[in-house]
Amino acid sequence: MQPGYTCQKCLRSLRPATKSGVHFSRPFSSRRACLPEQKAAPIRQSTAPARFSVQILPRRAASSATARGQIPRNEPTELPPPTGLSTAPIPEVSDRPLLKANNLFHPFSKSPSPEIRQRAAFLKRHASCPHPSHHQTRLPTAPGDPEARKSVCSTSLPPAHVNFECPDCGIPVYCTENHWADDYESHLEVCDILHEINEDDHDLRSGRFFPEFEYPGPQMEEALVNMTNWDTFLYSREFRAINEARSLRQATRLLTYPVTIGSVLHELSPYNIRRGGRLTAEGLKSLTGE
Repeated sequence: MQPGYTCQKCLRSLRPATKSGVHFSRPFSSRRACLPEQKAAPIRQSTAPARFSVQILPRRAASSATARGQIPRNEPTELPPPTGLSTAPIPEVSDRPLLKANNLFHPFSKSPSPEIRQRAAFLKRHASCPHPSHHQTRLPTAPGDPEARKSVCSTSLPPAHVNFECPDCGIPVYCTENHWADDYESHLEVCDILHEINEDDHDLRSGRFFPEFEYPGPQMEEALVNMTNWDTFLYSREFRAINEARSLRQATRLLTYPVTIGSVLHELSPYNIRRGGRLTAEGLKSLTGE
């Protein structure tokens, strides 16, 4: 029986190879040798064992695309190192944190911040010792003014600038250690506050990132702001939650002046010229003029 899909010439050329027992790993296609009006049929593969060894080609190490001047898509591009890289000095990191959270307290005169050291020098040149044995340098302005405790008699000591730094707050507060120890009970009224100021000022210059200074965007017209206190204001204005006392002091210290002006000018502010308001017409002119 003659196959109807294979050229007779191709069959005659394949018969001697099949009889000799040669096994073809890949069957030859007879479509090229067939006439246009003839159709090709699949060729049976011989089950005889192969008598020749197959040579395994070595795997190529690199893509051939680079030989044609093309860059392979999945292979990294190798760039030559810049000249002088081995001799170039390592740049210093300028944004490295200066102080950590557990190392914020420093005496002003020995502070790692140059600005705070300059402040300590300014205090020692201009601030007066609050000990009551010194003579007054000015008239007291309030009952709690330290100048009100000083004597006006001629037997009192002349005024002296501060030079001794309190070991608890780190700020120059008295002229000598003896005056500091003698007036220690009076200094305790402000020592804790001065200690917080010391750490807060060093925290501002520590180089850390301040998430409390990331302010919200524009507010919706329908939303109302509650200015009763800082907690209600920050919550109603959609500020990020501040859970630390120091971070809250930093944020409120910067916002105190603008929020105070905004709370007075706000439409829901108690400071207005309507009946029962706390602001007169002249006061409103002075406030808006500022």
